Amino acid sequence: MNIKTLLTTAALLAPVSVFASPGGSGLPGVDLSGFVGYNFVEFGDGIETVEPEGIDLGLRGKVFLGNSGLFLGGEYTYSDTDTQFLGSKLTYEGSEFRLGGGMLIPVTPVFRLGGYGHYVNQEVDTRFDGFTTTGEASGYDVGALIEYDAAPGIQTYGRIGYMNLSPEGSDDDEARVDGVDLLAGMSFKMSRNLSLFGEYRYTHLENDFSEQDYSSVRGGVRLTY
Repeated sequence: MNIKTLLTTAALLAPVSVFASPGGSGLPGVDLSGFVGYNFVEFGDGIETVEPEGIDLGLRGKVFLGNSGLFLGGEYTYSDTDTQFLGSKLTYEGSEFRLGGGMLIPVTPVFRLGGYGHYVNQEVDTRFDGFTTTGEASGYDVGALIEYDAAPGIQTYGRIGYMNLSPEGSDDDEARVDGVDLLAGMSFKMSRNLSLFGEYRYTHLENDFSEQDYSSVRGGVRLTY
């Protein structure tokens, strides 16, 4: 997955914005965020464990369909991590792309609940000792959403989901990985349409042979209109 895919997604979502309307639901018509963070990754196969760390950055957005609470959404995350392994530099360069939708319903004027579903694609390039290997997996991510306006101009939010991915070109169910995907954050409104936010993401995926933990502390800019 690369920047071309990200731009294609933006082009697909853009026409839908004509149906978006802030209305009186407390929901924006369009919700766009960009972030940069520091991440920690742990890979293990029961014998060896490596723990690269580095940066991640990305974009995500929702386009709400009128006042129904229904939305279309997408997210792209790029990460670049490295560590020392057997005396050489081991680098993981990854990208994750999500596209789907869901619903977010106001329970009270300051509290909203919902759910979502995404198609997910992940690619990782591994470089070690002059060699590069590429792995790709795809699947889905489903879960629940929560938003709470803790004070005027301050919003807390969370996402808890289940992710299930299969390596591309493999029909072996034992190669499939699954697990929990969590996100929690807080945004601070700087103006009517602009907010700053901080958040934490944690994803744990495993099968009978391996497991992976991905965590990231991020900050970014959020635009709503």
